Amino acid sequence: MTEEDITRVIQVFNDVGARWALVGAHATGMLTTPRATADFDFIVEERKLPAVLNALREAFGDLGEQDIGAAVRLTSIDVDLIRSGNHPLFTKAIDHVRTREHWFVPRAEVIIVLKYLSAVSPWRNRAKRAYDVGDLRMIYATVGRDQLDLELMKDLSALVYPGAEQEFMELLERIDRGEPIEI
Repeated sequence: MTEEDITRVIQVFNDVGARWALVGAHATGMLTTPRATADFDFIVEERKLPAVLNALREAFGDLGEQDIGAAVRLTSIDVDLIRSGNHPLFTKAIDHVRTREHWFVPRAEVIIVLKYLSAVSPWRNRAKRAYDVGDLRMIYATVGRDQLDLELMKDLSALVYPGAEQEFMELLERIDRGEPIEI
């Protein structure tokens, strides 16, 4: 994926009028030290997803689409389009974006809780969950507790599953104490 290609993808989102947010390793890298990753992960407004896919087909041709339920993986352009309606936290992610250059990126608080969601997901690969825990810890440390809206994070973590907010806040306390964390 070239910079020109990803710019075209973003232009499609904007042309269709879809709300979207960059998430995953690329969004994490904007807040911390970037790490190598091939694909771009976007949460996309679900009701606009069919129009986005049609416009991307026009722009790129065959997308190598794989519908994996929560998202549509586009293998030919290394893009994952996550359906905003798949989880309440995804909807909140596109509600709480900030602009960084030409990117819409969720607030750090949202990205941290998204990493928590991924880390506790029983459907996620164990190795990737370990990356999620590391990313969560790195963002939290880089941005700093004093710069984060802890109440917002608590409210967002309550969307993960019933009672998750207590576990999430305890996790942050363990990070503050410098304890190893495992989810």
